[in-house]
Amino acid sequence: MLNDILKAARQWLFLLFFRLLGIISGLVIVAIAIPFRKEGVSLSDGRRIVNLPRWAWLWGNDFDGLLGDKRGWWEENTPFGVDVDSFLAMYWWAAIRNPANNMRLLDMFSAPVVGSKITYYGDYVVEDKKGLGGWQFVKVENKTTYYGFYLVKEITKDRAFVVRLGFKVKPSHQGQDEPRKGLTFKLNPWKQI
Repeated sequence: MLNDILKAARQWLFLLFFRLLGIISGLVIVAIAIPFRKEGVSLSDGRRIVNLPRWAWLWGNDFDGLLGDKRGWWEENTPFGVDVDSFLAMYWWAAIRNPANNMRLLDMFSAPVVGSKITYYGDYVVEDKKGLGGWQFVKVENKTTYYGFYLVKEITKDRAFVVRLGFKVKPSHQGQDEPRKGLTFKLNPWKQI
């Protein structure tokens, strides 16, 4: 296990560097690209969306576009109550809330589930939900190896300390026909559960 932990740390540091580069550059690129936005189609459900132009693809969101999620949550929760189609709301969604979102569509930033061997240490089920705390270290073997770590330590009945590093693959994904799983670096010492 120690060897896997060292490999995971090296992989995460490498990916974190490029993720941060994408996020920081997106603060400028998204602002420049929004006036050139284009209509498109959501990859997740086929609905019409507005997205960044092709030259700014990496910083766009091929699932939700610039106007938020299909549930309408973003429309109801934009910063300062501005209109969802305002420059500020689109910028906040694409550059702050979901920065460099299309990175997850690159193989380097997503782990395959189909055809992978998934093993783990720790708890089989870990979720940032009441009663599902614990930890797990997941290893995904395919053409390359991917790692994920998930820790949820419940502090109060509705708050938890949460750490999630690497790829969001669960042990239950073994043998499932699931899409590729993205990469995350999350540390929340007081997450509502």
